[in-house]
Order: sequence, then C-alpha cells, then structure tokens
Amino acid sequence: MGDARKKKKFYFRKRRNKYFLEPGFRGFFCTCNFREKDCVKEVYNLLNEYAGKLYPELGAEELPASAAPTSNAPEGTSGSDSDEETDIGDLLKREVESMKKDSQKSLKHKRFQVVETGASNCIFVKTNLPSPEELTTAIIKDLFSTRTQKTRHVLRLLPIMATCKANLLDIMECAGSLFDKYFLKEPSTFAVIFNKRFNNSVSRELIIKELADLIVLKNGDNKADLKNPGLCIIVEIIKGICLLSIVDNYFTYKKYNLNELCKEESNDTEATQAKKFKSNGNSKSEDRSEPQ
Repeated sequence: MGDARKKKKFYFRKRRNKYFLEPGFRGFFCTCNFREKDCVKEVYNLLNEYAGKLYPELGAEELPASAAPTSNAPEGTSGSDSDEETDIGDLLKREVESMKKDSQKSLKHKRFQVVETGASNCIFVKTNLPSPEELTTAIIKDLFSTRTQKTRHVLRLLPIMATCKANLLDIMECAGSLFDKYFLKEPSTFAVIFNKRFNNSVSRELIIKELADLIVLKNGDNKADLKNPGLCIIVEIIKGICLLSIVDNYFTYKKYNLNELCKEESNDTEATQAKKFKSNGNSKSEDRSEPQ
C-alpha cells in the first residue's frame, strides 16, 4: 500500500510542473516538425527577442524553470488500511487543488509560458501581453523583409487573441467581441481559415457559415474573398478548445509559415530562372523544327 501511495504522489508532483490549454488564454500557436522541445526553445527565444525590441520597458525574462514546486500535502498518518485509503483520497484532492492554484498564480505573472495542447507538433505559448498580434506582426514583417531564418523547427506562428470551449455557442460569443473591433466600422474582405484536431463533434461547414454570417451582420459591406482577403479569421480547434484570431496579409505572408517567409526570395529567383530556361528551350526547339 505504501508503494502505491508513493507512486501516486510522484505522478501528481510530476504533472504539477505542466500547464494545460484552457478557455480565456491569449498567446501564440505554433506548429513544428516533430522536434517539440527544440521548437519550444526557439519560440521562447524568438518571442523574447522581439518583445525586448517592441517593449523595452518590460526588461528581459528568463526561460521558465523546469523544477517542480514543493508539495505542501501531508505525508499521511499511520493506521489501518482503511485509514490509509482515506488519507490517499484526501492527499490526491489536495494535490489537485494545489496544482490548480499554483498553475493559475504562476501563469498570471509569466510573460511567456508554454502550455500542453494535447496534440503532437502543436505548441501553445500563453502570454500576459495585451496584444499578441502586435508582437507576431513585428516578427512576421521583419522576417519577410530581411529573409533572415531564425528558426529551424518552428513552422507556423499565429497570434491567438482568445480561446474558448469548442462548441458553436461559445465560439460565436467569443468571436462576436473580436469582430466588433475589425468588422463593425470599416468594411473589409474576409476569409475563414478552419482547422481541427482530435475533435469530431464540431462541424467545419457550420462554424464557417455562422462566422461569415456574423461578419456580414456586423457590416453589410463586408464581403467574403477566398483568394485575396483583407482579413483572415483563424479558427484552430484542438480537442475541446477553440483558438481564435484575426490576421491580415495571411496569404502574402505565406500563411505565417516562418520557413516559407525566408525561402521566398530564392524560390522566386529559381522560378524566374526556370521560366527563362523553359522559354529559351522552347524557342530553340522551334528553330530546329523549322528547317524540317
């Protein structure tokens, strides 16, 4: 009985060091190429670098410590087996309550903190900054203009303005407040970008239709444009949580794929050279065919 009790204590102490994606968060959503630990390091460095430039008054912030907090739960009391079982039940309840309190307190004061999403190759970094989209835009524009590749394992980097439970009612309520800022006063073209992982209860077609109808309801001059939208509504659903954001120049900035942003110039050059080569080759073949 004592061994089982120690194993349970170790399990909860180990999990206390992790934070989990919840409604009400703001932050950054990243995808990676199977190197999640390396991706986390890269995104921390990237966010801290540009946060230091954009908000110099905030100062530097170190990477989050990985040490687990010390448990304040009692070690239990000696007695019969029934007493030990009761102690284990109380211990687990206290561990869970303490874990939630420590998690909320720690997350509140950290500028950046990675949280568990429950999906592989999907990283969410919670922030207490008021505008994650401002920081993301600064990063994207700089990489786009300089073509400097600063990450190897981070693929897409999206700002997340709000998170909610992944059901139609909560999504529409959460999106409504965001749409007031972007679609109420000035008309714009728009598109809805929808992805979901490990969720079969949410209808893609229904969510897209309802969000599009809501945008038009905000302002009758808002128009859908799937090829060249002014603004894109990002809907990322992971299990029971929905991530929402509104970004501009989504396709111009290669769907916010950091690697593609840096490769664009060389790809354009190669495409131009290939086109010229093909054109020259066709003209030569036509010249050869004329004498025949």
